Amino acid sequence: MNRLYRNLEDLLNQKIKLYNKFVQLLKDEWSCVSKYSYDSLQEITAKKEDQVMQMQALENSRSCLMKKIAENLKVRQSSLTLKKLIQITENPHRNNLARCRQKLLSQIKEINEWSEKVKNLMDHSALSLKKSVAFIHSADEKAFSPYLANGQVMEGRVEGRMVSMDV
Repeated sequence: MNRLYRNLEDLLNQKIKLYNKFVQLLKDEWSCVSKYSYDSLQEITAKKEDQVMQMQALENSRSCLMKKIAENLKVRQSSLTLKKLIQITENPHRNNLARCRQKLLSQIKEINEWSEKVKNLMDHSALSLKKSVAFIHSADEKAFSPYLANGQVMEGRVEGRMVSMDV
């Protein structure tokens, strides 16, 4: 059982390292979006996808390990959480597991905050770009239109053209 606790602690420490890298990627993503650096953003996105795959693999390993621990403790896996494991007084790794849990909780909070910041920045950037394109389009339309906003024809803008009505 001691070996299972140690394996869980090692796995959680690996998860902490991955989360640290992921937070840094989110910060880098923020920087790319704020600088309108599309190529760098694509590179960061690929790195994030790789990190997510690694996180999923670690989560699967953690789930299998928790299943083994639940079997040894003779409890249902669905009712066994890290918090409950920490509360078991016979667990010699409980202090280290508690430290890992606290660190992971703070990292999850930080990841959620950075994800929200990046999302808001992307939304704001997209809206800004949309407004800019609309303004340029409207300015271009006004420059070539012979009509004023009130419907009057602008002097000097009317070009004469003949249209044949014969078919």
